[in-house]
Amino acid sequence: MKIKLSSALLGLLTISVAASQSVHDCKEIKLRNVQQIDAGAGQVVAVDRTRRVFHLIGSNWITQNSYMKYVSVGPAGIWGVDRQGFINKVVAGKWTRTAVNRMQQVDAGGDQFVTASGTWKISKLPVAKTANLCVNRSSAVAFKTPGNAVSTFWMAKFLKYSSCGPNACWGVNHQDQVFLSKKVDPFTCQGSNVLRKVKGSLSMVEVATDGSVYGVNNEGQIFRRDGISIQRPQGTSWTHIDVCLPARHVSYDLGRLWVVTKTGVALECLM
Repeated sequence: MKIKLSSALLGLLTISVAASQSVHDCKEIKLRNVQQIDAGAGQVVAVDRTRRVFHLIGSNWITQNSYMKYVSVGPAGIWGVDRQGFINKVVAGKWTRTAVNRMQQVDAGGDQFVTASGTWKISKLPVAKTANLCVNRSSAVAFKTPGNAVSTFWMAKFLKYSSCGPNACWGVNHQDQVFLSKKVDPFTCQGSNVLRKVKGSLSMVEVATDGSVYGVNNEGQIFRRDGISIQRPQGTSWTHIDVCLPARHVSYDLGRLWVVTKTGVALECLM
């Protein structure tokens, strides 16, 4: 009897048999009930379950009692999504709201452009759908006050999570399928071709400032994409990174892997 496996299951099996690397040099950071963490361009920011935002300064986590449900830091600066779903940018030390709303996640890792994923009501469709937007470099850099215009561009109409780096943008959809868009222009937000599917199954994926790619699957396992280069931004294979505890979110910058476990514990691991 022949058994036909779905493409999603094949992707999960492919990623499950990847090479494994154990990370032993991890330490728990001094934050409790962490929801999400992001590292980029030498900075680290985090959000706890009460939506308070923290910024790592030296060895201390500093908060100004600002509240966001998601934050990101990178070449485009520090950006966040507030509790009402609006995208915000830190300007002169203060969160400044744009007019872009209905967002759940934002990423500042592109070449001074910003991507965001949220739920939008698309014309001719009976229900709201997940969509992925981009604020191009001109608008992202120029935004300074709530009155400034922000130009947005469609990137994909089905990604629940997206992240960009120097060579490509990565994302996942609600089926945990992984996609890649190469050579995204920071001014037009368009890649050199349509989204390309990458083998594997992930619930979130993050691209670092140096182009490294890490992700987490729905079982809490962490994976790194190997073989990434300018000529081959999609890489070649996945390596399982074992930190012993099931993860919810992961970010990487300057040799440090920042992990948020499913219980809200946050780890800093040297790679």
